[in-house]
Amino acid sequence: MVPDALAGFAPRQGGLGSGQRLRSAWRWTLHSLALPALDILAAQIGILFALTALPALHDAGEAPLNWDLPLASALGAAMLACHRILGLYDTAGHGALERLRLRVIGAVVAPCVTVTILAAFSVAATPALPVIILACATAGAVGLLLEALVCPVLIRHGAWGSPALVVGSGPAAAGLAERLLRQPELGLRPIGFAADRISGEVAMPLANLGTVAEAARLHGSKAVAVVAMSGEVASGEIARLPFHRVIAVPESGNLPTLRVNFRSLGGDLGLEVSNLSQAVLQRRLKRVLELLITIPVFMVALPVIGVLVVLIKMISPGPAIYVQRRVGLHGRPVAVLKLRTMHTDAERLLADLLARDPAAREEWDRYMKLARDPRVLPGIGDFLRRSSLDELPQLWNVLRGDLSLIGPRPFPDYHVARFGSEFQQLRMSVKPGVTGLWQIAERSNADLRRQEALDTFYIQNWSLWLDLYIVLKTLPAVLCARGAR
Repeated sequence: MVPDALAGFAPRQGGLGSGQRLRSAWRWTLHSLALPALDILAAQIGILFALTALPALHDAGEAPLNWDLPLASALGAAMLACHRILGLYDTAGHGALERLRLRVIGAVVAPCVTVTILAAFSVAATPALPVIILACATAGAVGLLLEALVCPVLIRHGAWGSPALVVGSGPAAAGLAERLLRQPELGLRPIGFAADRISGEVAMPLANLGTVAEAARLHGSKAVAVVAMSGEVASGEIARLPFHRVIAVPESGNLPTLRVNFRSLGGDLGLEVSNLSQAVLQRRLKRVLELLITIPVFMVALPVIGVLVVLIKMISPGPAIYVQRRVGLHGRPVAVLKLRTMHTDAERLLADLLARDPAAREEWDRYMKLARDPRVLPGIGDFLRRSSLDELPQLWNVLRGDLSLIGPRPFPDYHVARFGSEFQQLRMSVKPGVTGLWQIAERSNADLRRQEALDTFYIQNWSLWLDLYIVLKTLPAVLCARGAR
């Protein structure tokens, strides 16, 4: 029997040709076995690395036990059990940040489960406890990397997540459908929309599958119903929808969307949210963690900064490192350090271009950046900006406490002034950072509206998990130079 959540991948008994049945069977197989297989592979790599890194423990004892087979079997079983219980094999509706959190939790719990499995089979695990811990940590990191590599492949073959039916037809439903189409990694693949009352306010980007009852008869056992809570569907109707799985998406407005806990208040549904960005303990912990990362990175970066300083001075006379005043925490000015990538008369060059080129003026007004900027130094300037190496001196700002490693980007006064006053106050309530959410998502491709949306999401949903996610995504974004100007 195929579980209901996976029924969309199972071959049907009639109405499909042999080729379609084969493709459906292939998708179902990929969906069911890919992630468990990756975890088993990660466990083998973790064991191999741990036994290689700790050979003394591996070979200890009068009659050395060959740990490879029992440890690999126990760790593989532990990872499969932990990830199954945590829900990592249910790829429908879990975002990348939530999956990262669950994988880290799994890596922490896996050593205990591994020791328990070994003890159950009368295998003494105490001498190998360091091996088990190192193997679990390595397997967790490898599993995270393998999932990141394989996820796009599974998405491309329709083997990630479940089919999704959008319930509703108004602006909220259209926006929800567009977000699901834009973010296939969420694992909710829109196949159409259903609504008892069709709204003509906005065109839906999906096919109309009829009323909710008609759509349920066709797809109720295999599709996840994703309900746009905008007044078209009453809250009392959600529990009566004829679908195995239903996800209700309320219009959150300015509410955080992460760290939300549900509370039953005498029959009423309550949402409990916490503003961790203002919690003293969390902010101190963030400071400790960013120093642990920044100090060694800064020491490694010092020789690189020295070489780049020499190259800049060879191309353009004047200081190689310049100081720019940016808006910091509580609106206080921050002296941000950068390697100079522009001519010393950059402001005059910009003013001349904007005065004579309307297209450049329009681009500047929208992005506050230019794709072809006459201020940038030839060769070295473009390289530094695309690689983000010009921002290496800002690690000193982090050590001084002027900036955080992760946070909203520190902007000059003229940039901040383009935002609304309410968002300006929200932005100044946290310390700006060297990298942040909109840098890894869009970089310079984000216009002012998108910058505001991403920074608002980061501040309202901040957690150490979110910072860890941004740190892990920053390196690929920099190496690919996606959207950099």
